[in-house]
Amino acid sequence: MFRTLCLIAALLVAGAPQAQQPAPPQVMSEDAGDRAAQAARLWQVMDMDALMPILRQEALIEARAMQDEMFQNGGAGGWLDKVARIHDPARLEALFKDGIRRNLPATPDPRLEAALDFYRTGLGQRLIGLETSARQAMLDPETEAQARERFSAAASRADPRVRDIARLIETADLLGPNVAGGMNAAIAFSRGFADAGGFDMNMSEEQMLADAWAQEPAIRAETLGWLEAYLMLAYSPLNDAELQIYIAFAGSDEGRALSALLFAGFDALFLKTSRDLGVAAAAQMQGRAL
Repeated sequence: MFRTLCLIAALLVAGAPQAQQPAPPQVMSEDAGDRAAQAARLWQVMDMDALMPILRQEALIEARAMQDEMFQNGGAGGWLDKVARIHDPARLEALFKDGIRRNLPATPDPRLEAALDFYRTGLGQRLIGLETSARQAMLDPETEAQARERFSAAASRADPRVRDIARLIETADLLGPNVAGGMNAAIAFSRGFADAGGFDMNMSEEQMLADAWAQEPAIRAETLGWLEAYLMLAYSPLNDAELQIYIAFAGSDEGRALSALLFAGFDALFLKTSRDLGVAAAAQMQGRAL
């Protein structure tokens, strides 16, 4: 989502998107302790500890690109330090778990436990490791470019694995929520930027919404291209039978229930960090003007 945010961040000087405010947090019920335990169990099974430092690295890499776009004339001192603090792994963990807790059902959902049971298996744990390793590898621009080229080359020769990756994206409904999450993160950035006085002129809500949707095709194309390359890289060590098992799980009620909950956790994380980034970016630009 952060890379999608940066597609829009470069346009902020001319005007940035905004949209409806996110729904207010749900009031926690008396079973808050049970929900916290469920969130902690999900965190452990999915090995989220390994992912948070990678999210921080992604943010810092993209922040450097944002710095080049937005602070070309100076005034960027301390920007990367601010981005690093906003993405402190312990803070990301708290934000993610809060999003999970607020979106857990009032009564235990057996689908979620069944999904976690899948990830407790040897194949499930292997999948998590492959996904984490691939995401770490994709931090390197050359590796990402090579992954995109490999997917394109495989598509040109009608490699069956390309069809399987496309089926996984569709079956698991990966594209739409990622695009929505990226747009929401960009919107949150814009709100923070506006609230901190980053715009020279006020823009109406209608103008900002129009700007947001004008970027949707570019966000969708970038998200799809990254997903295809990433998934091809991550699952390349799997044999066909293993990949078919995973596709079937990802499209099951259990897989979709867990996926929706994970997206809720990431949405909570990125909405907050993106708004904080908008505030920090506005402060940097005001410092430059001074």
